[in-house]
Amino acid sequence: MSWNGYEHNVLFRNDGTDADGRLQFTNVATALGADEDREARGVAVADFDNDGDLDIVINNNPGDSGDVSRGHAILLRNEIGERRSWIAVELIGTKSNREGVGALVTVEAGGKRQVGLASAGSGYASENGLRLYFGLGSAEQVDHVEVRWPSGHVDRFGVEPARRLLRITEGGGVEVSSLPALKRNG
Repeated sequence: MSWNGYEHNVLFRNDGTDADGRLQFTNVATALGADEDREARGVAVADFDNDGDLDIVINNNPGDSGDVSRGHAILLRNEIGERRSWIAVELIGTKSNREGVGALVTVEAGGKRQVGLASAGSGYASENGLRLYFGLGSAEQVDHVEVRWPSGHVDRFGVEPARRLLRITEGGGVEVSSLPALKRNG
């Protein structure tokens, strides 16, 4: 009753490297209740509830079953944002494109460096959020932020507090704020 057959979804946890330096992953879908057997057609990652962590939405297709309920999207909410340190970066291009697509963002915190690429067109039947998120471990501040824009312009900023949204305008500075509160219906 499906174009390709219903298969259980998988969700891999990154367990780091083994003694030989190879990345290790564990499928945690069953333990987290994310192993639905639907005809998944797309996945998108974004902070849907604006709490500082990345959530996942899975787009499903009802296939040939005729059961429309099998085609509903599924939201997997991540609930660790309030317990861990993070920084979110939103880009506003002026010389580059408005969304900053193609910009390379480097964040240094707690002695570690992370790099994120602002991108669009992230997958089939889905689109990841445009905001970049960086996990900071136990660091309570970001020591350095650098944005290399597609135009060639480079913006650099010093110490910024953790658990905040950095809205960076190309050539125009940084605005630091909390994540916007969500409006709830009813």
